[in-house]
Amino acid sequence: LDLLPETIPPPELDDMTLWQIVINILSEPPKRKKRKDINTIDDAVKLLQECKKIMVLTGAGVSVSCGIPDFRSRDGIYARLAVDFPDLPDPQAMFDIEYFRKDPRPFFKFAKEIYPGQFQPSLCHKFIALMDKEGKLLRNYTQNIDTLEQVAGIQRIIQCHGSFATASCLICKYRVDCEVVRGDIFNQVVPRCPRCPPDEPLAIMKPDIVFFGENLPEQFHRAMKYDKNEVDLLIVIGSSLKVRPVALIPK
Repeated sequence: LDLLPETIPPPELDDMTLWQIVINILSEPPKRKKRKDINTIDDAVKLLQECKKIMVLTGAGVSVSCGIPDFRSRDGIYARLAVDFPDLPDPQAMFDIEYFRKDPRPFFKFAKEIYPGQFQPSLCHKFIALMDKEGKLLRNYTQNIDTLEQVAGIQRIIQCHGSFATASCLICKYRVDCEVVRGDIFNQVVPRCPRCPPDEPLAIMKPDIVFFGENLPEQFHRAMKYDKNEVDLLIVIGSSLKVRPVALIPK
């Protein structure tokens, strides 16, 4: 394409960032119109009864009733981190991989609050588990990292943003179960890799959740490629659909 001078991208943008911008622009589809025949709870129940390959997309809202603090409310995790770490440029920076490399403490303070083993599944989790048991669940795509889906017994699960189930070294990728680093996290000690040199500053055992600047798990892309042609009903629960690419699933 012949670009006019004023449309040439800024030179400081790397190729990966440019491609992400292009993909976001091209992947924004028109809004789907509301179906005129779906207006009541009974209509929704009928859909659940008739459909056989139901996809469920869940966000933080399904876990708030379990006692897990949310992120964006007035008293949520982001607001409290801003007080505890005034040098944090933005509370969301705790999920930025570059900031994590510089200072992992805000993230591990957050991790202690929602670490697995402290909470029980909600009725919503149990509802999805029932659909799975009855053979009606195609897949539960969750944006959550609290592992409550596994506690509820959901088998057909894709953790879009990873989870606390395991942790890996930033340097050598040595992976351990979440129980191995639990003690350090609850004592607010940054967990270190036992295999790397003790003087290596980045030998940190990071829980395997997806940070800003990291790719979604390959499992997500493989499953979505198949599921998008199979699904006959999509249910979105507890998500504001603001984080891409998961936010694009309904469209």
